[in-house]
Amino acid sequence: MNGVMKKLLGGWLLGSVLLSGMPVAAEDLPTGEASAEILADGSSEAVAAEEVSDPQTEELKMILSGLTWNNWRIAYQEGVTEQQITVPYINKAGQVAYGLIKLYLPADTSKPVPLVYVPHYEAGEYSLEAVNYLRHGWAVASPMDLYGTINTTLLEDDLVLNNAALYILRHLPQIDPQRIALAGSSAGGYTALMIDALQLGNCAVVANYAMVNPYYTFTQHFPQIDRFNRKYTAVTESGETTMIFPTGGAVTACFQGTQGIFPGVKEYARWEELSPIGLISDLSSPVLENHYTSDLLIPVDEVCRAGSYASGGGSVPAGFSTHMSNRYPGTLGNSFTELLPAAATNISRIVIETPYDEVTLPYDPQAFFNVNILDDGPVESYSGHYAHADYVFKDDGVYLSDMFARGLGGTEILTADKAVLLLHRYMGVSPQLPVHYGVDETVYGSLTVYRNEITEELLRYAGNHSYAELEAVMQTAMQMYPEDTLLGQAWSELGTVIATQLLAQ
Repeated sequence: MNGVMKKLLGGWLLGSVLLSGMPVAAEDLPTGEASAEILADGSSEAVAAEEVSDPQTEELKMILSGLTWNNWRIAYQEGVTEQQITVPYINKAGQVAYGLIKLYLPADTSKPVPLVYVPHYEAGEYSLEAVNYLRHGWAVASPMDLYGTINTTLLEDDLVLNNAALYILRHLPQIDPQRIALAGSSAGGYTALMIDALQLGNCAVVANYAMVNPYYTFTQHFPQIDRFNRKYTAVTESGETTMIFPTGGAVTACFQGTQGIFPGVKEYARWEELSPIGLISDLSSPVLENHYTSDLLIPVDEVCRAGSYASGGGSVPAGFSTHMSNRYPGTLGNSFTELLPAAATNISRIVIETPYDEVTLPYDPQAFFNVNILDDGPVESYSGHYAHADYVFKDDGVYLSDMFARGLGGTEILTADKAVLLLHRYMGVSPQLPVHYGVDETVYGSLTVYRNEITEELLRYAGNHSYAELEAVMQTAMQMYPEDTLLGQAWSELGTVIATQLLAQ
């Protein structure tokens, strides 16, 4: 253990106690302090921070989220403040719903600070990543404890909620809208990539063991885990039920009840619309993807086939495979790296020597897409996102520091395909973020808010580059699809608004 690890952990890991099965006394865990809640109208009121929950519950959360354990609560970091923000959005049922996000601000917010938004899963007091970001002087935000049913709405309401949360965060006076990054793991990595495909305004995306192909994960791989668990279930002398894939079984159970919520097995076009591999040409920000070779939950094949071992480790039963078929329709049979532009992609392999390594994640500063294969051996039956690297701290601080130094003007790109997506969203056409009419035009999910969001994003892009550059991309987009009259309608209106506002600045 060395470097940042020593400084952040004070020489020991809470995770090493919990994951080894040793008991932790409740009095050994610090309790919450006061914080403030920011309401939808911008006002705030005092609230009490939640108590530390049951350690075993926290352990499952960390497995799901892919975050790294730390033994200090963020509330105890000097000068850090915590706020809770209410996020209204219109859900699939056409009703105004409310989510909560937690925002940690560093001690010095005399001027707007960079923000790392951690989508889908909460980056709470047990997250070493959040502590590290705060020590850089960055704000950290994430949805609050949503581990109940939120996974079953991953492709729908949860996606809307996380986009709505980021929309609110961009407008806070403490946050620098030119320096916002997304950092998610597992399903949170999926959400981070999807947000970036659907919006402008992000300096970078860090995606750890991201679910880039939910079709494969949910319709093929998770059912395989469940089948083998049923086949190899055993009852011990003490009456406990054991499974061949214990962590895999716990995680697949979190996504039960998705029938009728997720697309059908043969709705291939819909799966592509809801998958990062189907929206690669819409990604606007540099991406750093990090994936363990021993990942059972999201096999590395989804990201990079070259990262896979030929077979599982000795604990994996015969017939079980983490190799993704290349015969699925459309992009669904491709790995992430197979679809990336080769000239803009850098792939590295890092061998994990010990389970307590500190890995400063490498990257090529000239590459738009950086993919790190973290080699900790083959998949094992006891794997989660990793089998042999339980306490490895993956430091993305160097990468994010570089991206924040460049700012949006030096990182963000706008492709013609992304322009088409944004113009369609402006006109109310989006398979990922549908418009709800006649509900509440002040709430995220309405056409009014969507149009405000897209106008602000394109105005910021033109300010960082030029109106002429933005106009050129839009003209290319319209020339690609001359029969799509919505594109011309949208840009005729948007272009006038943006040009007028730029002249007024």
